[in-house]
Amino acid sequence: MLASMTGYGSAAYSGEEYGAKVEVRTVNHRYCDVQVRLPKRYQSLEDRVRKVAADYIERGRAEIFVTVEEFHGKERTVRLDKGLLEGYRKAFSEAGALLGQSSPLTLEVLAGLEGLFVVEEAEIDAGAVWPVVEKAAREAFARLAEMRAMEGTRLQEDMLRRLGRVEELLGEIARRSPEVVEAYRVRLAERIGQLLPSEQIDEARLALEVALFADKSNIDEEITRARSHIEQFRAACFAREAVGRKLDFLLQELNREINTIGSKAQDSAISALVVEVKAELEKIREQAQNIE
Repeated sequence: MLASMTGYGSAAYSGEEYGAKVEVRTVNHRYCDVQVRLPKRYQSLEDRVRKVAADYIERGRAEIFVTVEEFHGKERTVRLDKGLLEGYRKAFSEAGALLGQSSPLTLEVLAGLEGLFVVEEAEIDAGAVWPVVEKAAREAFARLAEMRAMEGTRLQEDMLRRLGRVEELLGEIARRSPEVVEAYRVRLAERIGQLLPSEQIDEARLALEVALFADKSNIDEEITRARSHIEQFRAACFAREAVGRKLDFLLQELNREINTIGSKAQDSAISALVVEVKAELEKIREQAQNIE
């Protein structure tokens, strides 16, 4: 079944020490483009998140937002930069000597000096966080897949309905095609009859001209190929893999055959049918661009 490239899914999961929430948004894109947004402390998990995404997404632009909650708080330590403190002490002493007064370094003064006290956070174990993130990610992608499948089903129904209409129009064109040759024979005979007496009409030459016209305007091969593309398109709609690019290609081929039919037929009725077919194919193409 078809899947749309547009969708949204989110999920949260909590363990004993960590909780994670994952949101996924996808939109149309010619290729597979995955963007992952992780907290700075957990950037090392990006490749793992991408591998999970690859299990669910083959085509489209995906934005993945991951947030992590640490239930026991962050372990932090405060370190005094002794080298910097010595530098401040010397600078204050020099300043005091120049001003002719003492410049004691009190704790209040030290607290306002930039960079003197450094807050350090303990190293995190990304491996311990990953099981929680993975479970939230897979649930979010599963919900995304459900939404994309629902939208894909709607698109599939619409495209197949329009494809059926295209098939009907092709049938009308095929039925009209032999009439075009006969109409040409009648018109040609009438014009010749207006110019020459009936006893001077060369029936063999007339038949040859009609045969040449029939060969030049024959669209049987184009109709056969168009019907084949329609069957392939219909079959692709029920495939289990991503078929968006294949649908694009088949629609291009269908348009090529229809354009050829329009240029070869030399008949106003067929031209009108061709215009209607192209209108339906354009609507199908717009829908197919949303398919993964």
